[in-house]
Amino acid sequence: MITNDTTTLLKEFINKNSNTADVQWDNRTIPQLRFNPYTTNQEERQTAAHYFLMAASILDDTIIGYPENARMLLVHLNTTLGKNLFEIKKAHLFEEAIKKTYFYHELGPNKKAAAENLASVNAFVKFKAEHNLLKYAQNFNNPKTLLENLAKNIPALSGPHKDRAWIYMRWMVRPYPDLQIYNHLHAKDLNVPLTKENTNVAACLGIIATASPALWRDEQTATNARQKLTDYAKTLFPQDPAKIDYPFFLLGRTLKQKPLTHHTLKAALYFLEHMQKITGQPQTYYQKMSHYKSGWEKRTALTLLRMHIPYGYETISFPLPNEVYTPDFILEKTIQGKKIILEPHFEMTKRQARKYALFKRTYGHQFLLILLLKNDLIPLYHQRKILTDDVADDVWPIEFIHLLAEKIKRGTYRQEPTEQTNHNSHPKT
Repeated sequence: MITNDTTTLLKEFINKNSNTADVQWDNRTIPQLRFNPYTTNQEERQTAAHYFLMAASILDDTIIGYPENARMLLVHLNTTLGKNLFEIKKAHLFEEAIKKTYFYHELGPNKKAAAENLASVNAFVKFKAEHNLLKYAQNFNNPKTLLENLAKNIPALSGPHKDRAWIYMRWMVRPYPDLQIYNHLHAKDLNVPLTKENTNVAACLGIIATASPALWRDEQTATNARQKLTDYAKTLFPQDPAKIDYPFFLLGRTLKQKPLTHHTLKAALYFLEHMQKITGQPQTYYQKMSHYKSGWEKRTALTLLRMHIPYGYETISFPLPNEVYTPDFILEKTIQGKKIILEPHFEMTKRQARKYALFKRTYGHQFLLILLLKNDLIPLYHQRKILTDDVADDVWPIEFIHLLAEKIKRGTYRQEPTEQTNHNSHPKT
């Protein structure tokens, strides 16, 4: 049973994080969009309405892997295809362009569906909406009737995929930080999308019995669950139920692969609240699958992806005296109650080492810092006294990141005292 204090914590979390721009257009995230999503220019608003309808059509883990990849893919296509992005109606032309992306292998197992979905959106916009989504939307007096029309004409937004359409309606109808492009429609009439992240929170709250994929196998089951979630949201925000959507997305990621209970939810809320006080930042949790700063970072990311170990990449910055530290990888896995940080380096300086030592002294009670370094350089760093005992909790050869990841996933990783660790022996343990 959800207690009043949990409800209070949850409502505070929603209020603090509902002003965070969606990852699809957040200007802090790369790559940058090629247009201003908040523009007041009518032509650019048409572009935004069309562009984000395309984004919604592919917003599925099985297609693009993570929501961030939808942004990456569309920005890439907009860059390479220009205005043709909005004109192509043959799936094979999209597929050719998508296959040329350097991050193609990082998309989901059903990545081929992206081309078909994007082509079907363009066909709808041309033949049904006559290249004017803003005027077309005026034919409908509430979000649901417009959504049903979209679902009828675009297979990627119909049936078990209807929640993609509700995400789109949230983007188009809600005020800032959403886009409110269809400003004749009202936020009070929105449903809360039934996403995987939202169902994690809903299951913890007892709103639904399970967050199982079975929810989406039957349209009526999904409709009932979505209505229950929306009804709950209306008890918190009667005039704006979809306000909970993006905060629940952030919170639901934190709950991924954890027991979905009241106690887990409360612990997550306390942790996120504490982190927000420390960092002074909203708890955005982005998983940027590319644009890593080095090959070492990409190697680490691909290893974590292959082994299905959830992580955030440069998600939080920690204030330190006279500087700020932004960890590369923060894992959802914990060891003795501490979240794991992986910090890969091709080369490391004394200045960086001092920063890590300061971070360890300041936040070491909550985080376990593991440096990933080139195996043959580790003894050299020790010899030059760059790697002193206070710099990190552990040092691991980057060449054997797969073995470290396997130990972390299985729960067999054991931290050895840094000063006694023979780092070359790690892979044999």
